[in-house]
Amino acid sequence: MKAPPFALLLAALCLACWPVLHWFATGTLDGSNDSAGLLAVAAAAAVIILAPQREAIARPLLLPGACLGLYLAATLCLVPVPARSLILALAITALASGLRLGKRFDVALFALCVLALPFAATLQFYLGYPLRVIAGDLSAFLLRMNGIAVAREGAMLGWHGQLVAIDAPCSGVKMLWAGLLLASALAGAVRLSSLRTAAALTLAIAAIVAANAIRATALFYMEAGIVHLPPSAHSAIGIVSFVAAGIGILFMTRLLEKRAL
Repeated sequence: MKAPPFALLLAALCLACWPVLHWFATGTLDGSNDSAGLLAVAAAAAVIILAPQREAIARPLLLPGACLGLYLAATLCLVPVPARSLILALAITALASGLRLGKRFDVALFALCVLALPFAATLQFYLGYPLRVIAGDLSAFLLRMNGIAVAREGAMLGWHGQLVAIDAPCSGVKMLWAGLLLASALAGAVRLSSLRTAAALTLAIAAIVAANAIRATALFYMEAGIVHLPPSAHSAIGIVSFVAAGIGILFMTRLLEKRAL
């Protein structure tokens, strides 16, 4: 029996999981988060709509149905809505993959669905400090290579009795989110396999962490008074660092695509 149209099934799935949609709408508009997740929504929609129409896989509703059953069980067990949103992301990915993309599960599309969720404040809370510590360690290593005896102290760099802080905006959480969005969108656009998409996302994380460390290193020279630059240079250094990481992600994704041919 032929499956109902994808749009109808997607609407029914979202209606069945309406608490997640309500949480998504309120969370996206909440001041503690931001609306950047809508870019991931747009990218996911583009991957689904612009993909060449493929024949649906055998039993395309099997995995989405299982996800819906898991969502029902999670609801009965009073699992919080943010956790249930990941199940909906799984279900939407499985549905679109089976009916539109001709595969059982598309990792790039799932990554975009997860990135669309309003977890910005949560990620900043849990990942902000660890990323600042990593940036501090890498930055101290680079500075010592350049002959500057710097030591990391918490999320700060100590040098000649002064401390230069790696503050929360410089943690790289937003840069990491943007880098993963770029890698996921590119992987979905060129239809990388699941394994190559996972490789692209891993390489994107490495590129962003390295770029953020280089940004922290460059800002140390400015904040420590070694190099005197105007205040606008702070933002410019961040932009240049992310552009460099983005070019690296683009190159790595292109390389993975060529090797897949």
